[in-house]
Amino acid sequence: VSQGQQWIKDILYFPLFFIPLKYLYKLITYNRKVIVGGTSFHQGERACNPDRNLFYRSLFIGLSAWFTAVVLNSYFGLVGQYFGFESPWYIEYFICFGQIAWQGIMIQFIAPKNGWDYLGNMSAVSALGGILLLPVLLLTSFVTLSGYALLGIFGLVVGVMLMEHVRRCKSMQLGWWPTISWVLYRNLVLILFTLMILS
Repeated sequence: VSQGQQWIKDILYFPLFFIPLKYLYKLITYNRKVIVGGTSFHQGERACNPDRNLFYRSLFIGLSAWFTAVVLNSYFGLVGQYFGFESPWYIEYFICFGQIAWQGIMIQFIAPKNGWDYLGNMSAVSALGGILLLPVLLLTSFVTLSGYALLGIFGLVVGVMLMEHVRRCKSMQLGWWPTISWVLYRNLVLILFTLMILS
């Protein structure tokens, strides 16, 4: 860093900024393979892939579930306002973290050695869905969208997530069973959620 840019270095090395950035860097570094999506990085003498770190993998899975739940909670809050129903605030957290448990059990029967990699990829897919819904939430601050439009957009996002999930499972050579289980869980959740609303 040149003397003219020393102030940038001073700011970045200030503990209030440096410590969070340091751990954010580690979070991304140890999960870059699952963030990118299932593909195997170059293997060989020049490969510089970090060893799997279960702490940062667990942290990534947990943060992805939390982020997705926060977005879905806001999104379906708007849907509920339109159709005149209200779901408990914790339901989306239960669904998102429940999916980790459901798929975590499933992958132990299919490919236990790939369990952490699969759960990381699945969490990245969930986070992708949350990211895709964020612009819609921002748009609703300026434009009123009907509940039907919100549900339609959500359906499109789930379709994108499904295709990405299939792509990642194919890349990891896991076959169709993880995707079948993923779809089954979401359908069971939809049925239970509908029954809860109608009761």
